[in-house]
Amino acid sequence: MVDEKSNSDVYEQVAERMSNWIVRSPISKELRKILKSLFSPEEAKILLVFNGPFMDRLTAEKIARKLKRPVEEVKPILDEMARTQRLFSVERNNKRTYSMFPLVPGLFELFFANHKRAEAEERELVKLFAEEFEKYYNKGYAAEFASSTMPFMRVFVDQKVVDNTIKKGKGKTVDLDIEITDALKHHIMPFEQVKNLIEQSRKVAVMDCACRVHMRIHNDGVPVNDYPVNVCMSFNIWADYVVEQGFGKELSTQEALETLSKAAKAGLVHTTQNITEKITFICNCDRDCCILLRGLTKFRNPNSVATSNFLPEYEKESCIFCEKCVDICPMYAIQHHYGHKKDKSDETIMINNELCIGCGVCAFNCPKGAIIMVKKYEKVPAEKPAEQAQAMVEGRIH
Repeated sequence: MVDEKSNSDVYEQVAERMSNWIVRSPISKELRKILKSLFSPEEAKILLVFNGPFMDRLTAEKIARKLKRPVEEVKPILDEMARTQRLFSVERNNKRTYSMFPLVPGLFELFFANHKRAEAEERELVKLFAEEFEKYYNKGYAAEFASSTMPFMRVFVDQKVVDNTIKKGKGKTVDLDIEITDALKHHIMPFEQVKNLIEQSRKVAVMDCACRVHMRIHNDGVPVNDYPVNVCMSFNIWADYVVEQGFGKELSTQEALETLSKAAKAGLVHTTQNITEKITFICNCDRDCCILLRGLTKFRNPNSVATSNFLPEYEKESCIFCEKCVDICPMYAIQHHYGHKKDKSDETIMINNELCIGCGVCAFNCPKGAIIMVKKYEKVPAEKPAEQAQAMVEGRIH
C-alpha cells in the first residue's frame, strides 16, 4: 500500500525508495528541490507503489490497483512520466511494465541524455535540475559513488589497445569457454575485451553523454570542453527504452566498436558496470564533467571507480616526445622529463602508476606505439548485478 503521509513529506519518502539501491540518494535540501521540480505530488505518490529502483516491474493495471484508481486515469500519467524520463518503461512479449529509476544511474542520465526534449519543453526545470544536482554532488553525493570497497563502475581499455598488446607479445587472450585457472590469471580475460561485451548484447544504442550535457547547462549553455557528446551506450532493455523514446540510435556491432574508438581517440575513458555479465551501459568519460572521474580528480577517492587490470609500459626507443600522452591523460599521470644532461640522454616520459587508472588512452593515441598496456593485476569483477549488489553492501564504508 502507498504510505499515507502528507504531500510535504512525500518527497522524502521517494528519496527513501530511491535509496533502496546500490548507489543511495540521501535526502537533502538540494535533492528535495530536484524531486519536487520533477514530480508533482500526484506523481510522487505513484512512485511510492514501487519498493525501490528496478525492484518491481509493474503493469499499469497492477499500479492502478495499488493506488485504488481506474487504470484509465493512471496509465496516461505513467506513459507521460516514461516519455519525460521520470519512469522506466518497456514492452516485452506484448506486456508493458514500469519501474522506478534510481537517481544514478537512471533519472540523471536519461533526463540529461534526452536534453533536446527537456530543453524544448521545460527549460527552467532543466536549469534547476542541473544547478541543484551539481550542489548535491559537490556537497556529499560524490561520496555515495565511493561508499563501498566494491566500486559500482570499472575502467576498461579499448579493443585496439588489447589487440596491440597481443600483437607486441605482451599478452594473450582466454577463450570464452575455457575454465580459468591460476595459470591463466595474467591472461586477458573475456570481460576485459569490449568486443565480447558488445557481441553478447541483444541490442546496442548510442545517446548523448548526460554528464557533459549537465555541465553545459550548469555552465550557462557553454560547453565545458570539446569532447564528443554522442558516445555513451546502452544495452538490451535500456537500449529498447532510449530508442523507443527517441533519444537513442541503435548501432550494429561494428558501429559500436567504431564509436568507442572515436571516444578513445578523443581522450575519453571507457567505463562500465563492475560486473562481467549482463552489462546495461558503457560510458565514455572525461575528467572535467564525469561524476565518476571527478570523484578521483576532485575528491581523491580511490573507490569512485575501479581501475582496469592494465598499466602502461613505455618504450623510450620508439618515443618522439610529441607529448600527446602528456596532454591527453585524463588523470594527469604523465609528464615529460626534458632531461638534465647536455646530450639529453636522460630525457624520458614519466608515468605515475599511483595516479593511473589503466584506461589506455595514452597507448591508443601514441603515434609511434611507444606506450602499450600490459596486464598487471588480477581483479575480477562480480559476475552479475545481484552479486555486485551484495558485494557493494558487504563492502560499505558508510
